[in-house]
Amino acid sequence: MMQSVNRNRAPSAIVLQNDLAQLIADRQQQIATRRRLERASEDPAAWSQISNVAKVQSSMDAWLRNIDRGLSIAAQADGAMKDISSRLIRAKELLVQASSETISQADRDTIAEEIEGIGDTISDLLGQDNAFGRPLFSNGIPIEIPIDDTAVVTAAPSQTDFNTLAPLVTIIAATIRTGTAAQRSALLTPLDTEISTLANVMGKHGIQGDKLKQGAARLEDRKIDVSEYRTTLEETDLTLAITEVQKMLISLEAAQAAYARIEQSSLFDQLR
Repeated sequence: MMQSVNRNRAPSAIVLQNDLAQLIADRQQQIATRRRLERASEDPAAWSQISNVAKVQSSMDAWLRNIDRGLSIAAQADGAMKDISSRLIRAKELLVQASSETISQADRDTIAEEIEGIGDTISDLLGQDNAFGRPLFSNGIPIEIPIDDTAVVTAAPSQTDFNTLAPLVTIIAATIRTGTAAQRSALLTPLDTEISTLANVMGKHGIQGDKLKQGAARLEDRKIDVSEYRTTLEETDLTLAITEVQKMLISLEAAQAAYARIEQSSLFDQLR
C-alpha cells in the first residue's frame, strides 16, 4: 500500500519541481533581457496595451518628423521674406531719390536699373524651392503640415500673399524711367502698402513658427510620458523579479529536500 502512495506522489512532486524550475528560468530570462513579456499569451491585456502604445509612439515620431520638416521650411521662408522686406525698403529709398527734380535722367535710369534688379531678386526669392524639392511658397493654398491628431501648421505662406508685389516693382522702375515727378511720388503709397502687407504676412508666419516649436515641445514631453508608461507594461521590475527568484529558489530547494526525504522513506519501507 505504501509503495502505491509513493508511486502516485513522486511524479506529482517532480511535476511541481519542474514547474517551479521553469518559473525560475522565466524570471531569470526576464532579468537578463529586462523584458517582462515575450509573447501575447503571457499577458494578453498588457500586450494589447503595448501594441496601442507602439502605434501612438509611431504617430508621434511621424509628427516630430513633420515638425522638423516644417521648421526647416519656415526658417527658409522667414529668411526669404526678410530679404524681400529689406529690398522693398531699398526700393522705397530709391523711389524717393528718383522723385527729386534735382537729379538727371541718367541718374533715374541708373535707379530704375537697380530697382529692376530688386524685382528680379524678389521673383527669384518667391520662386525658389524648399530643401525638399517643392516650391517654398506654394502656388495655391498653403501646404498644411499635421503636427498632432487635430493640429496643422502652415510652414510657409502662399504665392497669393505676394501677387501684387512683383508687378508693382516693375511699374516703379518703368515710371522712374519715363513718368512725371507726380507719378513717381504717387507710387510711394502702394509701395508702403506692400511693405506693411509683407510685415503682416511675416507676423502671421512667426505665429506658425511658434506653433511648430510649441508642438515639438509638447510631443517631446508626451513622448517621454508614453515611453515611461510602456516601460511599466513591458519591462521587468528588477527588484521584484530578483526577490521572486530568490523566494522560488528557496521553495525549490525545500521541495527537493522534501522529495528526497520521501524517496528515502519509501526505500526504507521496501527494505523492511
